[in-house]
Parts: sequence; structure tokens; C-alpha cells
Amino acid sequence: MKKIHYIIIIIGFILLPGIKSVAQDHELTLKLNYSVAIPTGSFKTDIINKTSYSGFGGELMYHINSNIAAGIETGWQNFYQKYPRQLYKTSDGTDISAVLSNTVASTPILLKGQYNFLAGNIIQPYVALAAGLNLISFNQYLGEFTSDRKTKAGFAARPEAGIYIPFGRTSSAGFSLGAGYNYMPFNYNGIDNLNNITVRAGVSFPLR
Repeated sequence: MKKIHYIIIIIGFILLPGIKSVAQDHELTLKLNYSVAIPTGSFKTDIINKTSYSGFGGELMYHINSNIAAGIETGWQNFYQKYPRQLYKTSDGTDISAVLSNTVASTPILLKGQYNFLAGNIIQPYVALAAGLNLISFNQYLGEFTSDRKTKAGFAARPEAGIYIPFGRTSSAGFSLGAGYNYMPFNYNGIDNLNNITVRAGVSFPLR
């Protein structure tokens, strides 16, 4: 999955020369994001309680007008937690002394709608809502051996709010900073969700 992120970044740099100087309606923009995610609820108490700093994503948005945009987004967030050595019971009922490690990777593919307030201003607050499919990879290790592994697809939704700052008063490119709540059900082996709070910083620019 990391290769996908590098491809997205490379595409972004290739397209940067196409940035326009005047914002337009009916414009297609690409946004590249870096994200930090904080586990909440049972995800935090039962699986991983450490903040994830390994998150990247991209959005392709069509601007219906200066306020409203709709499109699709995807990304990748990796969570990791290692617990101290202690006795654990294996699936065959025996006890083993080992270090327990949990790894969760989330790859959402979402449809998104966004509304920008104060269009044309230096600082533009926005709200957004995204929903769609979430591809989840869960791995649990006892020492160096995999004790549990599950890959599945599920539902995901994220309400989000933040600010957008154009690089210039008439520029279609800009910087955004936002926070959202990721609702991610995951019913498996006593786990019921992977919900988390995410903070994202991104750069957007128009496509040719």
C-alpha cells in the first residue's frame, strides 16, 4: 500500500505546474493529505491506544460552484501497538509467554461532499461529509508468530470541519487544515469498531 502513496505524491508534483491563478466554477482539483489519527472508544481500550502518525490520502473534487464541491477520496492509516511480555492463552488452550503486537491498516474509499463558507476570503471555513467502503487489515502477533489475522471490507463515514486558505486571493490552489471523526464498524473476535479522530493537513491544486 505504501507504493500507492508514493504514486499519489509523484502525480501531485507532476501536476503542480498546472496550477491556475484564477479560481473557477466547474473546476476539478486534487488534494494530497497527511493525517494523524487518535483511537477512541473500544478501539483505544481493547486494541491500540497509541496515536498513529502514519497516514496519507488524496481527494479528487469537482467544484460545482465557489461554495460546493463533491468527489471521491481514498487514503491509508496505519495503527500499531506493542504490549509488554506476559502470559497469553493460544487458540489451542495452551499458555505462552510473549510480546503481543497489534497492527491495523485502514484504507477507506469514500464519496465526499464539501461546503466552503466565506468563498473568496483569505480564510474559508468548511464542513464536509464522506461515506463509503473501508478496507481493513488486522494482524495480531505473539512474539514473531501471527496469532490472528483478518482482512475485510466494511462501512466507513466521516464528518469533518476545518479551514481552507488559498495561496492567493485569486488562486485555485491552497492549504487546508481539518479534523474529523472516523466511524468504522469492525465486528470481529470481540472487536466492534475502529473509530478514531483524525487531524489532516493538505495541499490542493486544480488539474489541467
